[in-house]
Parts: sequence; structure tokens; C-alpha cells
Amino acid sequence: MFGTSLREARSFERLVSTPLTTFEALVGESPLSFAGTEGKEGGHEALASAACDLAEALADLAAGERSRMSVRLRAGGEAWELGLERAGIGLLVSLYCGGAMPQVIVHERKLDPMQLATTLQSALAPLGDPRARAATARLRDMLATRNFAIAPEEASLVAIEPPAELPFGLAAEVQVRPPCAIESISGAPTVMRTDLLGLLFRGRLRITVFDHSRELGDVHVFLVAEQLAALAHEGLEAHVDGRPLTRKASVGGAICGIRIGSRTREGGPGASLTLGHAARAVGERADAWTFPGLDVATLAEGVLAFGRALARSLVRRDRAQIHNLRLVAFRARLREIAALLRDQGRNDAKVNEQPESYRAYAAVPATRREQDDRFGRARLRFSPRWHAAVPSIDLRSTFMCEGGILVGSTREMCWLDRSTGAIAWRKAVGRATTVLTPLGIARIDAEGDLALHDLGSGNVSFRLRLVPRAGAATTGAVVASPGLPRMLIVSEGQRQLAGVDLEAGEVRFRYVAKRAGAFRIRRAGKLVIVANGEQALTALDVVSGEVVWRYCDRLRFASLVAVEPDGLFAIAGDGAFVGRGGTRLHHIDPWTGRGRWSVDLPEGTRPFGSPLLAGDAVIVPCQSRRGTALIAYHKKTGELLFEREACLGAAASMVVDDIVVLNSESGELVALDAHDGTTRYRHLFSDGGEGDRPRRLDPILRCGALFVPQADVHVLRPCDGTLLGTVEADLVPDFLRVDERCDVYVAEESGHVSAFSAATRLTLVR
Repeated sequence: MFGTSLREARSFERLVSTPLTTFEALVGESPLSFAGTEGKEGGHEALASAACDLAEALADLAAGERSRMSVRLRAGGEAWELGLERAGIGLLVSLYCGGAMPQVIVHERKLDPMQLATTLQSALAPLGDPRARAATARLRDMLATRNFAIAPEEASLVAIEPPAELPFGLAAEVQVRPPCAIESISGAPTVMRTDLLGLLFRGRLRITVFDHSRELGDVHVFLVAEQLAALAHEGLEAHVDGRPLTRKASVGGAICGIRIGSRTREGGPGASLTLGHAARAVGERADAWTFPGLDVATLAEGVLAFGRALARSLVRRDRAQIHNLRLVAFRARLREIAALLRDQGRNDAKVNEQPESYRAYAAVPATRREQDDRFGRARLRFSPRWHAAVPSIDLRSTFMCEGGILVGSTREMCWLDRSTGAIAWRKAVGRATTVLTPLGIARIDAEGDLALHDLGSGNVSFRLRLVPRAGAATTGAVVASPGLPRMLIVSEGQRQLAGVDLEAGEVRFRYVAKRAGAFRIRRAGKLVIVANGEQALTALDVVSGEVVWRYCDRLRFASLVAVEPDGLFAIAGDGAFVGRGGTRLHHIDPWTGRGRWSVDLPEGTRPFGSPLLAGDAVIVPCQSRRGTALIAYHKKTGELLFEREACLGAAASMVVDDIVVLNSESGELVALDAHDGTTRYRHLFSDGGEGDRPRRLDPILRCGALFVPQADVHVLRPCDGTLLGTVEADLVPDFLRVDERCDVYVAEESGHVSAFSAATRLTLVR
């Protein structure tokens, strides 16, 4: 029984000519002898080794220990497998290549096992290596006893019918060979293996879409189902992300394809499925059908139902398939599809009906910056105070604290006195994520070990073991408000948040998210707002870890939120240019979780960071094709105030009074009115070269002055942009901090730290 004749297989692709030649030589259908293959691809040794493997497998099948086995061989620069399966007193031989896209060249060719044993014995006899002699001896015993275990010969017809009636459905009738009796009564194996041969069965596949039905005959049903599951999983992810997708593949004698267009604002159907017979020869046209107008979830539900029914039928007929890694991976993919479908259809929104206890912890709104000019028209002058060298500075582990500067590096951390630059203490440490807390320095390494170091001495106050967070950054939030316990909310594992009590040195609660993802955490009084890529925004109680409210949307929340005493603003979705996906701005009550309004952002915009809050406006910074753009909406109504390009290149932004200040990597500083988008002032700092731009561009507002890091640190008056002074540090200000006396501290990633003191100013007294 052939899937395709040898002549058709030879003309199908030039690539398979070498595997077919090797196959013919091994099964005795080619005039090539093993001793005359030195010039062929693979050589004499490779073919002789494959012949020894084939002889040993044939002897094991004759002993009745197993009903099917496979032999690996290398041909055409790829790894192929030669599958052997007993059928009655005969032998079925298949030639195939595994991997993500299996290729079957010969399927279930029937051979006489005794004739094959004679051919192999004659070919291996001239070889003098010990392995060939051992294989020849086993074949001689097999031919002498003429014993070949009898196995069930005829394959039975099995119908795969999913129980549910769906708008899109799949069904199949397949020819499955019964398992060997010896294998069915044996105990569970201790090793799980990939057995693609046991899944290479042919059948007819029926596709039903609403009232239309099509049928694919003579295809490898499991391989087609495997590919459809991969397409459905990728299609669901693309639909959720709002990006288009086009995939097409030929496997198992069938062609499978899916196409998803850009999602509409209503999130309606946007998928089309292609199925049909693959081309059997070069130049031949595939016979395929396209089913347009399918909903992605409906398509995935049909594939999921068929895949589950197929897996149940296989396991029911052959319990050994439970340990088949290929089937295990297929069922895991089906579970992923089911999880994505649950996320899409899930609406477990929760509203907090008693918000007063949480509203009491709302932060007092910051007062507006005083409008009078503290500095007058006099320029500020800065003089160097001290300079220190710390090799391999880790900017994320460097902080300015009261009385000193904590500098972290790859091998140690040290405490520098702010007045003199002298090293107060030094501790050897490894790589870790560092967080400054009210009780000391918390460090979390890749193994999940959390250590709290005392600020005064650097000694470890306590250690705690958390679940390692492999493959993702550790994020968290610090709780230090009056009336609340001093805690550290930190991510651990793949999808957990742990609330660590810094005073007791123990974990008080753990919150488990529904899916793995990067956590974005923002604290709002007694609440912690969590976004981790789910289709929901969750608020947790910082003391107990309980879910206070949950706000759901069809788009995913994966960015930081902006919180003020009477409003929370969050962005859902992904606005990547290539995807043109939907992106939405939500205004939510921070204490109850009720939505107030939401507005769709223009197509093609890509928000970054959290929204900016200024007066009656909420501004969304976006990446544009030229650089950075701003989109502003009214806080109360969601009405669009303005949309405009702001500056070239990526920029760090902040709000000062009703002015949005953007510091660009192109050396441009722009200040825009937060209500109408008009330009208040603009500076172009052209000092320094391209490599002199700092790692961090965030401006710092201190004592009524704006400190802007570029190649040098520039000091401006934020209301009108008047240049007050420049800190010429001779260092790239990768790290910039300003204390209460307007003293400036600059660190360069190369390993240098400098301090500058503000010179005495004269003030006119009237």
C-alpha cells in the first residue's frame, strides 16, 4: 500500500531523490550495493550503519517485542526515519521526515520480512566490523527459525465525530491499525518517546462551514489536525493583538492556510481558512477551497473540538499513545487554544461596592508649582566638589538617598558620602534587581533570593526565598504610606505577585494571575493596580492581596496606568504599525473599578509609557514615524483636545504645571501647552556627538528649576524656558540626581561619579 508511487515521489521534488535512493538500497529495490556507495551522498559508513540498525530492528520485530519501530538515517543533508510495522506475517515500511512540518515520501509499502532479512544478510556479510557481524548473526537466527510474530493485518475504520454542533466543524474517517496485544498488556513505559510512525494514518477529512461541506480524501489526518491547531493558536494570538496574519503550509497531502485582516473597531469576523489537496508534482496546481468570513474564535472552537475527539480516539484504541511525545505536544497545544478562547470569552469584571475605606488612602494632590521665580534673572553656576571611580556601574542599582549615594555594580555595591565622596562601606554582591525601600536596600537575584541590606552598614537584615522568575524582568512596588505596613510587592515565578512584609521578613500573600506575562504595577493608596497582558485590569488590596475590583476589555492591558485622587487612566491594546491594531484609552474610577468613558486611539499610533495628567487633560505619548507625538483628551468627557507631532526621535516626558516637557534623544527639548498643544518654547542642544547622549533622558524638577540631561546638564526655568545655567561635567549624564540644595550628582556608565555644588547666589532685597 503506497501513499504515492516511487516514480511520482521522484518527480515531486529534487530534494527527495537522495532519500529514495537510500531507501531503495536498504530494502533491496536498487541495484546499488552497500559496498559501492563510497561516492554517493552519505557514503559507505552511513549506509552500512543504517543497514545494521535496520537489521536489529527487524530482528526485534520478529521476536514480537514491539509492533512498530523506526530507524534513523541521514540522506540529502537531512535526518530521515525508516518506519517498520508488522501487519499479519508481512511488514509495512514507510519513509518520512519529522519536525514541525513532517514530510512523508513512502507510506506503508508492504514487504516480505524474510526476503528483506536475506537481502540485509547478504549485504552485511562482507563487512568485517563487529556490529555488522552481530547484526548478521541475529538475521541468521531469524532466517533459521523462520519465525515472525503475527500482528493484526487489517486496519479498521474509525470515525472521528466531535460531539458539538458548531458553525465550523471538522470530522474524519481514518484507517487505524490495532495495537499489538503484547504492547497493550505491558506496563507503562518509564521513558516517553516521539513516535510519529504511530500517527501516520490516512483517511478522509470532512469540512463543514455553515451549510457548505467539502471533503479531503487520502490525507494524513493527524498531520493536518496538528497543522490546523498551530494555525488556530497563532490566529487567536494575532486576533487578540489586532495584527494581520497570513500563513500557508503543505503537510500530510493537504494544504492549510489562514488569513486574518486588521481587526475592525467592533472586533468582527476577519478570518478566512484555506484547505485542499496539495500539489502532487512540481508545476501541478493545488486543489484547494477558501472559506471566507469566519470568526477567529469559531474557527478555533471547531479545530479544538476535532483535535480533542481525535486524541481521545487514539488513546482509547492504543493506551501506549499516552507516552507519545508528539501526541502530548498536540494535546498541550489544544489546551493553549482552550485557554485563549476562555480569555476571549471571559468577563469576570468585579466592582468594589465599598470604596470609602480605600478612598481614604488617596494621595493628597500635589500643589501647583509656585509661579514666582526663585532664581530671578541671575544665572546659576556649578563648581566641581568631588569625583569617584566605580567600575562597571549598574545604573538600575544606583540611588540617591538621605546623606549618601548608593552605587551598584556588577560585583559590589558601595555607599558614597554626598558631601565628600568618601566610601562609607562596600559589600561584594552578585547580579540582582535592586529596590530602595524605607527599611533598606532589597536585592532579588535570578534564583529568587531576596536580601534586605541595611543602609547604614550594608549588612543583610534578612533573607527570603522567592520563586525564580526565569525569562522575565522582576518588577514591583514599594508600600510606605502612613497607616499601611511597609511592604514590597514583587513579581515571582511566571505569573505570581508576592507581598513581602519588610518588617517581619515574610511573605504575607501571593496573587496568581491567569496568564504569564510582564507585570506592570502602580500603587494607588491602599490599592495596587496590576496589568500583565490579560484582558483585565486588576486592583489588589496591599495588605491582604485580595482582588478589590477588576475591569475587563477585549483588548489586553500591558502598560502602566496613571492615577490621580479621582481618576485612573489605562491604555489597552497594541498599536504597532505593522499590526494597525486597536488601542483604547480608558477612564476608570480608581476606588470602585467602574468605567467612566473609553475612547479609541487613532489607527497606527503606538503608545509608550503611562498617560500624562495635566489639569483637565490626559495626554498619551506615542511613537510616530518621525519621532514622538502627543494625543490629548479631556479628562471629564474624553473629547479630543489635540493631536500633533512633538519632536524627532524617542523622548522622555513629564508635566510641569500645565506644560508637557519632552527631552528628545535628538538633542531637542520641547515644551507644549497641555490644553491646546501649542509650543511654549523649544531648545536644540547640539553639544556633543551622537555617542554622548545619556542612557536616561528624564528631566528633573527641583527647587523650581528644570534639570535636563543631554551631553551636558542644562538648567532651565520651566515656565518660559529661560536657560539658567549649565553643569559641564565632562561626563555623559547617564545617571542624574539633584538634592534639596540644588547640588547635582552625575554618573557615567563607564564607571565615574561626580558631584557639583551650586555656587552662592545674590538676591535683591527690597
